[in-house]
Amino acid sequence: DRVVNNKSILDEIDINGSGKLSCTRVGFATGVDVDLRYELEYKDGNVLLLHSMEKVISDDNDKLDEYETAYRNIAKNYKGLKYYDITITRDKNSVVNDTLINYEKIDTDKLLDIEGEEDNVIVDGKVKLETWVSFAEQFGTICKEV
Repeated sequence: DRVVNNKSILDEIDINGSGKLSCTRVGFATGVDVDLRYELEYKDGNVLLLHSMEKVISDDNDKLDEYETAYRNIAKNYKGLKYYDITITRDKNSVVNDTLINYEKIDTDKLLDIEGEEDNVIVDGKVKLETWVSFAEQFGTICKEV
C-alpha cells in the first residue's frame, strides 16, 4: 500500500551531503503488530550504512513461528555475503530481524545476484540517499535527521 506523504525529509536536507537519518514505519499484518526502524549514515549523497530493525509482536506463538521461519529462510540467501549481517532474535511475544548492511564495503554485484536488479536501490554500485528515501517514503516511512 502506497501512502501519500506530503512532507519529505528530502526537502529539508542536502541530498548530496552527509549525515544520519533515523526512520520509522508502522506496518500492519494479520494477527501481528510490526515495528520497523531504520538508521542510515550517508556521505556525499550515498548511503554508507543501513541498519534495519524489523520487530513483529504477537501473543500467537504460531504467528511468531511463521515469521521466525520466514526470516531465517531469507537470511540463508545472504549467508557468506560479507558486510551483510543479520541477527534474528525471538522472545515470548516478538521476533526481531536486525540487519546491518555496509554499502561502502559490500560486493554490490553479489548483492544484486541475490536480490535481483529490478526495483533495487543499488545503481552503479551505490545506493543514493534520494533513491532510498523516496522509495521508503512511498510506503509510509518517516525519517528525521539525527
